[in-house]
Amino acid sequence: MFYRVRDQLQRTRFNLLCRNIFHTPPLRMRDANVTFVSQVSHRDLLMYLIAIKSIYRFLDAGRIVVLDDGSLTAKDRRLIFRHLPSVRVTHIREVPRANTPAGGTWERLLTIADLVQDSYVIQIDSDSLTAHAIPEVLNYVAENSSFTLLGAGSFPDIEPMLEACSRAKRKGGVSMEPQAISERLLDQFPKCTEHYYVRGCSGFAGFGRGSFTRGDIERFSKNMEAICGRKKWHEWGSEQVTSNLIVANSANARVLQHPKYTSYYALPVVDYAQSSFIHFMGTHRFENVCYANLARRVIRQLSSVTNNRSDLQQGDFVLEKSERPLPPYLPPRDTSTPKGKTE
Repeated sequence: MFYRVRDQLQRTRFNLLCRNIFHTPPLRMRDANVTFVSQVSHRDLLMYLIAIKSIYRFLDAGRIVVLDDGSLTAKDRRLIFRHLPSVRVTHIREVPRANTPAGGTWERLLTIADLVQDSYVIQIDSDSLTAHAIPEVLNYVAENSSFTLLGAGSFPDIEPMLEACSRAKRKGGVSMEPQAISERLLDQFPKCTEHYYVRGCSGFAGFGRGSFTRGDIERFSKNMEAICGRKKWHEWGSEQVTSNLIVANSANARVLQHPKYTSYYALPVVDYAQSSFIHFMGTHRFENVCYANLARRVIRQLSSVTNNRSDLQQGDFVLEKSERPLPPYLPPRDTSTPKGKTE
């Protein structure tokens, strides 16, 4: 109860401090073969506009897909279309089902699986901020390399599945969250010696074009459910494990290095003002007013029309223009066996 009251008060203060995002110019969207996907709720709309506008300026092109979690109002949708003129908004109920858990963020991952057949896809959470240039992300998109933000306490690389399992067991711990249980049981995964794992955060991840299918999601989910048990696997958090497996077993996958790309835990040893990308997640989100202060600086930059331009990019990054229009919804493709990670 106390946490919910405090969170609502902090959220209200944040929205008041950052309300000028609604007065920034609409994005000047250009079509390209990269798609931004976010699952958005009514209460996170203001944060989402900050998140998507702050990252889009560094690519200066790409499609945007919003997955409505069911709470967006008609007014919310009007605001989204005003600020993101070519956006596609899909209700969560419109996403075709699969042999996976439902709810949480599973529909988001299934949406990405459909889109990734023809486009590089970047999954970005609403509670994030891109404060400075992100040349690594631009390079990974250009290389068609999948990537992920590291999770809390992560080994800073993609590693063989058995090594990740051994690491989780050595750490011990009694957490019964799906991710913790999954990582301690990875040595039971079929052909575990042929697979890889990374303790990533699905709040910010990139998926190379053609890197996986719905069939891959179902295969990973089916195997992990058999290991963890149906009840546990259908709890919140299992989608992130699957996202980690998808990225780790994609060809030439990469990880974004901390603290340039980080989640916010209000650590005094980290100068978050120097980070390029910050995921403001969990109980620390509004601590020390860091989120609001950095967001207000970005909003001031966005208020200048010249800051939604490619002159903010670094190097010779060029996005390939998409050859196909974005349909109302991309239907599932045929499944296939995923390729292992190449060295």
